[in-house]
Amino acid sequence: MKKLLLVFAHPDDESFTSAATVAKYVKAGWSVDLISATRGEAGSSGEYGEKTSGQLGSIRQGELQKAARLLGISSITFLGYMDGTLTDEPPGELEDKIYKKMEELIPDCVITFDTTGISNHPDHIKLCYATTFAFQKYAFWIERQVTGAPKLYYACVPETVVSYLKRKKIFPEVSFGKPWLGTPDKYITTVISSTGFQMIKKKALRMHVSQKEDVERFLSFPKNPLVQQEYYILRLEGTREIFMSKNDRVSGSL
Repeated sequence: MKKLLLVFAHPDDESFTSAATVAKYVKAGWSVDLISATRGEAGSSGEYGEKTSGQLGSIRQGELQKAARLLGISSITFLGYMDGTLTDEPPGELEDKIYKKMEELIPDCVITFDTTGISNHPDHIKLCYATTFAFQKYAFWIERQVTGAPKLYYACVPETVVSYLKRKKIFPEVSFGKPWLGTPDKYITTVISSTGFQMIKKKALRMHVSQKEDVERFLSFPKNPLVQQEYYILRLEGTREIFMSKNDRVSGSL
């Protein structure tokens, strides 16, 4: 059985970026596991009203567990970091925990954020680099154990899609103090169609009730490209660096 590991920062990251991909690969017989670095303690509490960070973390953990069951995710590992603090962690701390989980689960594919964190979120960016470092160590280790190289993918949003969604007022012009730019389209290596899985993506997103405002804005636009497709960059295949160029073919599968 093939294995896919998602490494994200907060509850709902998995549904916004990869819900259709997860559902599609679970249906194809893959096992999917998820690492969530935090429980989303610093996010919005939405219709739950004013909550302490601990209460909100418990709520969002429960929402993630419901979404994961819907999508068919086999396990969730919460690393226990506080939302918004990943950049404060000393070098190697986060990387080591992610690597040990990879060593335990032996994934064939790993998905995390791209280097922009998609939305410029500092937690997302930190997790991208931590996961990349952990994957490099894992790939070196696993290539000595088995045949076949694991792959590391970055979930991303093409710059043309970002521009389009900003015009439609789905994305803001500025996110976390920086212009929201997206990833140059020429770097996209993999586009997963959500055909047949759009409803489950929408249902998974709506499991995150505390984030209803963001979710409903995201789903309010019927032609949102990020509901129709999910976008990735193949960053590493084993220990081999992947660099895209205009002549490379964009794949429809991981």
